[in-house]
Amino acid sequence: MKLWHKVFLITLGILILIGLLFSIWTSYQDAIQTFFAYAFDRQTLINLLRHQGKHNAVLFMAVIAIGSAIPGMPIAAVAVLSGVCFGSWLGFGINIVGTVLGNLLAVYILGEFPHTARPSRFRPIADRLKNMNHPRLGLSIGYAVPMLPTLLVNYAAIEMKMSFKNKALCILIGSLPVSFLYAFGGDALLLGNTKTVITVVILVLLLFGLYEIIRRDQRIIKARN
Repeated sequence: MKLWHKVFLITLGILILIGLLFSIWTSYQDAIQTFFAYAFDRQTLINLLRHQGKHNAVLFMAVIAIGSAIPGMPIAAVAVLSGVCFGSWLGFGINIVGTVLGNLLAVYILGEFPHTARPSRFRPIADRLKNMNHPRLGLSIGYAVPMLPTLLVNYAAIEMKMSFKNKALCILIGSLPVSFLYAFGGDALLLGNTKTVITVVILVLLLFGLYEIIRRDQRIIKARN
């Protein structure tokens, strides 16, 4: 990918993202003003947030999709807000659709404009994912671990030369835990649901545990060699 291609695509993505965020801000003006005025109880705030029209779900999906396609763009806050504004299950669906579409878009663009990934301290981990005994499992784990840059995982997906169906399946499987984490965490934050918060914490610990799976698989490969 030439520098001007990269600059143009990232700039275009950021401009679209700003427009979408402005649309969301406009849609939720009443709820935002009520929140900052402290003139609400919890149920009033919930009603304001969750009765703004289901069409806003499309805006959230688009923001998450575009944000997922832009390298280094943090989308966790928007994914948490989807749980706050739409509830746990609908927010979960919004996060899944947005994340899958965004990563598929990123993989497509990277495939159309070949470019060598810069050296990174995360590169060895991405290589381990790619060289696991079960590559599709490794790729799914890569998308599931929030600490691993998605850009490197997308490069790994291209280098593995999988079919579109397998790439989409790996992205979907890998996106499930983090999408659950953000949506249910956002919903629990609004409702003050302690049990759900505990579930989210357990899920976070499981995501960190995925690193151990990667290391063990790599040790097996080295032992065989």
